[in-house]
Amino acid sequence: MIQVQLRYFQYILSTAIFAGIVISSTPLISACFVGLTLIWLTEMLVGQFDINTEKFYVVLVLLLIAFSTVSIKSLYPDTELSYLFVGALILAILYFMLQPDINIYKVGNSLLATVIAMLVNGFIVGSVFQEHIIYISFMMLLLLFLKTLATYFNIQFGNFQFFFNFFLVFIIFSGISSFYDFVVIHVLIAAAATAIFTTFLTFMFIKIRYEYELTSRLSNQIYIFDYLFAFICSLYIVDSLNVINGLF
Repeated sequence: MIQVQLRYFQYILSTAIFAGIVISSTPLISACFVGLTLIWLTEMLVGQFDINTEKFYVVLVLLLIAFSTVSIKSLYPDTELSYLFVGALILAILYFMLQPDINIYKVGNSLLATVIAMLVNGFIVGSVFQEHIIYISFMMLLLLFLKTLATYFNIQFGNFQFFFNFFLVFIIFSGISSFYDFVVIHVLIAAAATAIFTTFLTFMFIKIRYEYELTSRLSNQIYIFDYLFAFICSLYIVDSLNVINGLF
């Protein structure tokens, strides 16, 4: 039931991003991106822990850790993300050590998802993302529309799903970037790198979901929003590796 409710929130926040573009509200768009990240993390965690028991507090603590980058970066903009990352990771590990009867695979999957969400949230509220937030929002919404359409017509699964995931990002990234004054070679390098990381991360997220104990079936919408979150993660990875000099 909670997965259905989370899906509603994901589509509502996606619609709110479009509204934020229309009214040119950067804070609204940023809040929606952070909300989508936290919903993705929540869905990852509720597949690992039964929220109808005391494990609800485990999910809550991990969500607060993932949100810590947003709150601290907002209050103290000069805070180094690396220090915050190490501190939050140590806190999460110590918290799990105090929990009885926690499976090591659950801990590993949960920490991985929490760390990724925390870093992405820090990227969203950072200057790089904020400077190009409208540009990224257009790409994300177009990917959402085309991925949903592909799911509806069932053309993305099977042996061609990796090619589909790669070329969808590559074409959308290159197409939208062509409307900006970016160097063509930088755009192509950025598009290829982002598409590769998006395809890999999407596959990794799905593999983690297959290890769920509390979810027996994955809905098509999970693939869509895993793909969109993987796209945002890929932008962060590409930017941190300085692959696209001159674009960001």
